[in-house]
Order: sequence, then structure tokens, then C-alpha cells
Amino acid sequence: MARSNRTVEERLQELEDRDAIRQIVSAYSYSVDGCNAESVGSLYTEQGVYAVGDMAPFVGRAQVAAITADQGHLDLVAGGCAHISLPPYIEIDGDLAVATCHTMVARNGDDGFWIWRLSASRLELVREADGEWRIERRENWLLDGNPDASKMLGDLRKVRRG
Repeated sequence: MARSNRTVEERLQELEDRDAIRQIVSAYSYSVDGCNAESVGSLYTEQGVYAVGDMAPFVGRAQVAAITADQGHLDLVAGGCAHISLPPYIEIDGDLAVATCHTMVARNGDDGFWIWRLSASRLELVREADGEWRIERRENWLLDGNPDASKMLGDLRKVRRG
């Protein structure tokens, strides 16, 4: 087993950071399915961005939180749905981090639940002044053969793209 040159405190901090980031990834799914705008908004920085494919991005905490009141979203929830995030791959560099994962939306139908959307998801996070991790930018691309989705998944080790 390789020995680390990092202190126990540094190693513990990394574990705590990874756990906090995993909590953010999972909290989004539960918060959006529960139509909890306050919870969704709290996951993002004040100017956080949520970009979904070729759609216009949601910019700012308030706009991202408002997704929970969108009629299309409310119809999904009323019909039975679940936003599901698979365990993320996480890279941390100081106060910046990225979490890459697959996300899906399962919907209820006549024959039970089925996968309606399957996406590549990338969350770029920042540790803010209060010490909390928040999403600075989240990007989702449908896994429908779009090369942007594959490229984004391939950039899993890059804390920031560009």
C-alpha cells in the first residue's frame, strides 16, 4: 500500500470534502423531486449555472431553484418520477472540485417505471467563504450519441474545462 506524504488532518479533510460533494449530488435529486426550491437553491452559488444540453442555461440560484415550480416539472412529479444520480467520480484541487456522473429520470407509466432520460452530468463546485461546497456550474447532456456528452464524461479528471 502506498504511503501518503499528507498529514492525517489533510487526509481527513479530503474524505470530508468527498462526502460533502456526494451529499450535494444526491440532495439535488431528492430536493427537485420534492419540489423543494429552497433546498435546490442552497446547493448552488449565488451566480451558479445549470446548463441542460442545448437549452438556455438557468443562471443564478433563484432561477435554478425556480425549476421546482415549472409546470413541466410539476407535471412530471404529479405523474410519478424520480431523478436518480449514480455515484460520482470526484476530483478535488484545493477549493475547486468536479463531480462527474450519470443521471437519469425514471417515469411512471402503464407498465411501471421506465427510464425517460439518461444523461452525462458534470458538477463544478467551489468551497465558499463559509466553508461549504456549492455548485458553480452544472452541465447535463443526453446520452443520445451526442459527442458533447462523451467528451464531458472523458474530462472527468479536469477540475475545470476550457
